[in-house]
Amino acid sequence: MTIFIGLTFFHENLSVAYRFIRRNEQRCIALCFLQKAYLQESEGGDTIKIQYVGHAAVFVESDLKIIIDPYLKGKGREGFSRYNPNAALSVEDVERIGLDLIMLTHGHGDHFGQTFELLEKTDAKLVASNRVCDFVEKKIDKKRLLRNEPHEELNIGKFKVLAREAKHKHGLEGFGGDLLGWLAYKRYTPCGTNMGYLISAEAKTIYHSGDTYIVPDVCNPDIAFLSMDGFRTLNEKEALEAIRDIKPKTVVPIHYKVFNGEKIVKKVRRTIEREEVNVLLREMEYGEVMEM
Repeated sequence: MTIFIGLTFFHENLSVAYRFIRRNEQRCIALCFLQKAYLQESEGGDTIKIQYVGHAAVFVESDLKIIIDPYLKGKGREGFSRYNPNAALSVEDVERIGLDLIMLTHGHGDHFGQTFELLEKTDAKLVASNRVCDFVEKKIDKKRLLRNEPHEELNIGKFKVLAREAKHKHGLEGFGGDLLGWLAYKRYTPCGTNMGYLISAEAKTIYHSGDTYIVPDVCNPDIAFLSMDGFRTLNEKEALEAIRDIKPKTVVPIHYKVFNGEKIVKKVRRTIEREEVNVLLREMEYGEVMEM
């Protein structure tokens, strides 16, 4: 009983709790637990925080601060303008938080977003396809550009980043993708190679699909961020096939507030519950944070 009272009382100060139990010569599982927790705390622990910023934008925070597809807050219409008015973070918010790495799945405006602004206001490096890097290199020091193409891997701090293949529907690659960007977002950004990313750290894996209707084998990721809008990306059937194939622990729908995405997510949820598929489908609110 004394041990459990000590655990509760000293929860906020693990070092004090550890010394208290050592002085009282308590020898039990609680000591092992506190010793492990104390060591983790002194080393910074291994928690990875993930914030769903909105649309396809995801902010990952551990020893590095990473943003994927930074389509950030500003005036406009989500998915069809230069800014996302519903996003949880603005350029100024990210500048205040700090940023080490920007990762782009491709160059469409609702993914390229505020990349230039973030590169100007922070010291972050950029991971992107060769074509997008060629475009950005006209304004940004090439030493800050980390070129990546499908099946290539980068080691960045404790993170391993493996680019995976991805493909839009309706020919929205190459020239068609570039034209869409110019018409929809009123500025030119090249689509470049479309990619997803498998990010690994601390024996945990995060998969971000990018814009795709095909999902490669990414081997049981802890979290899979899957685009589901039914037009450019996964429809109901394709999403369910992807979930069954890659068997993630948790699926977070993204890119689904446009076209028929919200209806698709509801149907996918009903099927998962009816068929008792062993996966958690988690609809995250913009700004919501989860920990791994």
